[in-house]
Amino acid sequence: MEGQHSHYFLALSVPEHVRRAIHELTKLHELQSFTSITHSRDYHMTLFFLGEVADEKLELLFERLPALVQQISAFDVQLHQAGVFGKEERPRVLFAGVKRSEPLLDLHSVVTKGCVEAGFNKEKRSFRPHITIAKRGKHEEPFPMQKVMNETKHWKDEQWRVEEVGLYAVRLGQLPRYQLKARFPLSTSS
Repeated sequence: MEGQHSHYFLALSVPEHVRRAIHELTKLHELQSFTSITHSRDYHMTLFFLGEVADEKLELLFERLPALVQQISAFDVQLHQAGVFGKEERPRVLFAGVKRSEPLLDLHSVVTKGCVEAGFNKEKRSFRPHITIAKRGKHEEPFPMQKVMNETKHWKDEQWRVEEVGLYAVRLGQLPRYQLKARFPLSTSS
């Protein structure tokens, strides 16, 4: 691991074909009202945000998480339409929704269990699977959510196989901003 303290999170990666589909949306003029557009190589679905962590604390996570993640078999996830956090006409965050499924919720549950057992605080908000596209909205006009929804209807055709959970480090001031540091494979048996 690098450095004395880094910010980390556990997430699912997004394959190239899905990144391309999401990135197309960022070309819309209407998205320029967000001050931060996510770099396409930084698209991911967060399962658990660890925050600033001393390297020693990660050791407990490495002891517990692999066996828990191995309880879940590889599965498919499906992209959903765009959504927002905050008011629809003045959103703080624009995201690509990911369809909730039992395997995805089970994976989130075992990852949370491993993190809590390793001494991390459980997230207070409920899990809402998504991929952040843009944040820090500064909207002078009402945000055209209906137009964005129409532009993302085809996303329901985008799906991919989840085969691992990644541990990512945040690299401030760099692009891409997130660096994969470790992989925790799911079970490949059905």
